[in-house]
Amino acid sequence: MANARILIVEDESIVAKDIQNSLTGLGYTVAGVVAFGEEAVERVGELKPDLILMDVMLKGAMDGIEAAERIRREHSVPVVYLTAYTDDDTLRRAKVTEAFGYLLKPFEDRELRTTIEMALYKHTMERKLRESREWMETTLRCISDAVIATDAVGCIQFMNTKAENLTGWKPADAIGRKLTDVFCLMQASEMALVENNLTAILEKGAVVRADTDAILISKDGRQAPIAHSAAPIRDDHGTILGVVASFRDITEQKDAQARERQLQDRLFRSQRMESLGSLAGGVAHNLNNILGPMVNYPDLIVKNLPPDSALRQDLQIIKNSACKAVDIIRDLLTLGRIGHFPMAPLVLNRILERVVRSSAYIGLQHGAPLVVVDLKWGADQPAIQGSAGLLQEMVENLLIHAFDAMPQGGRLTLATSVEQVREPVAGYELINPDTYVVLHVMNTGPGIEEQELNRMFEPFYASDKAWSQKRSGLELAIVYAVLKEHKGFIDVRALPDKGSDFIVYFPVSGALPEIREQPEHLDFRGNETVLVVDDDEGQRRIIARWLRTGGYKVLTAHNGRAAIELLDSAARAQGPAIDLVLLDMIMADDFDGLDTYKKMLEFNPRQKAIMVSGFAATDRIKEALKLGVGQYIQKPCDFDNLGRAVRRELDKP
Repeated sequence: MANARILIVEDESIVAKDIQNSLTGLGYTVAGVVAFGEEAVERVGELKPDLILMDVMLKGAMDGIEAAERIRREHSVPVVYLTAYTDDDTLRRAKVTEAFGYLLKPFEDRELRTTIEMALYKHTMERKLRESREWMETTLRCISDAVIATDAVGCIQFMNTKAENLTGWKPADAIGRKLTDVFCLMQASEMALVENNLTAILEKGAVVRADTDAILISKDGRQAPIAHSAAPIRDDHGTILGVVASFRDITEQKDAQARERQLQDRLFRSQRMESLGSLAGGVAHNLNNILGPMVNYPDLIVKNLPPDSALRQDLQIIKNSACKAVDIIRDLLTLGRIGHFPMAPLVLNRILERVVRSSAYIGLQHGAPLVVVDLKWGADQPAIQGSAGLLQEMVENLLIHAFDAMPQGGRLTLATSVEQVREPVAGYELINPDTYVVLHVMNTGPGIEEQELNRMFEPFYASDKAWSQKRSGLELAIVYAVLKEHKGFIDVRALPDKGSDFIVYFPVSGALPEIREQPEHLDFRGNETVLVVDDDEGQRRIIARWLRTGGYKVLTAHNGRAAIELLDSAARAQGPAIDLVLLDMIMADDFDGLDTYKKMLEFNPRQKAIMVSGFAATDRIKEALKLGVGQYIQKPCDFDNLGRAVRRELDKP
């Protein structure tokens, strides 16, 4: 290496001068000449030589071998020994210092040059190799994956900080151990030790990749799911020098996948409930017109029968059965969430008080005398926005499920509280942060299995439990639909000992206004003119017949266009005004109830009307109510409710 700087350490001045002349003649630069080992150690940092020619036998306390050892440790400068001695002890001591050459005095210039060039080249290569190794080790220590490398027999030679953290092994304890002692895996699905693949990698050069289903057991027994791979380390000739294993903790990934599955399950349940609700609403609408006459005709027939007629009891049975069918249909409409349910601020505790005084609750208690009921209602409860009737129905259905879950007796707890949810809560549903009035309905029954939980709120779902067959199958479906109507959430949890807890969250709405009950007018009779518009002949006939029995003058129309023509004829003839229109919303032709009412307003901007439909408050019904329709009644309607609505509307100024 031309212009290399060389330090001469020689205590014989004549020999030192001769070496200096030889080096200069060969094209090297002499960085300095020193006679003592101590001086050489002190001046290396100052002179910065590329190589040192060191005499082994030096005067003073430190010989050349000691000086070379100090220089190797502190400055990493290559040393070539100069000596006239070749005894075994000297050679042994020289080897320990990792010298780069060994020249026997006297030597020729050509021999000197060869030794210096070989030493400089070897030192350069070792430095590059060391830098490359340090670069590689630094890179491996900084990457996010854990890395462990072994030698050709599977003993660990390197591990980065990430591997140290995951395995729990310190490098000082792990280096030299078998890879399988430190990198201990189990199969997650079977919790059994994974078969050792180290032999296959070392002997056959196999590459192992396993992205899932592996558990790493750390030194202290901690378990963590990991993704890992292992491959052989080869030299230029393909010889296997060892194994490198890389792995990473996938706990967060597993948790994220679990959360994603939960969200997908919730979305699927919500979509399934929505589609089932739409189906239920459509079925209910089609059945309404069929059941209407079955509900109302028995009352008209009974009026014409003598008091002692045996047919009275038969007609009552027919009506009772029809009314039960009507109740199921109304549940289906509620389930479809297409009902028009006016919301108002109310206190949940007052709803519960009404429930426990109801005949339905008393009947449940009588049917399950071995069930003990605890009522734990929180005080100072804020208002929620809701429909009192719907909420009462929801609570009653929760109680039906709780009582049915304990046929052999148990404890039922009905509790309320106010809860501030500050972070999203993942349960059956994801509960958003807010302030809630919370209702707990707890039972000590057999509990709920996971597969049942996924479907228990579906209409007519029946588990393998016998008690699930006692009811209509709509109870929990109604609970879910009513809750969604109130923008609430539900969670179902297993109790520590036995049973389940249904937790219902209602968002707080604010202050509770003063509520005053208005007396109900019970006299349904009148003499006004009423127009009945319905495309179903049975519905028109039964409603018209009933109105006439109450003294009303009744006109009928089979669709909206016929009703408009009738109003037009009445206006042209300047006859008596039509005081009220009973208007069906869904009719066969292209004129529905809203279109008909809009046209009626052209004849009489103050026309009174009541909307009747098997469906409930669709957007078009709500628009009709805004335009001036006074009330909305859901089919099939009994005569008492219809009479109150007719009389209330006619009595408006």
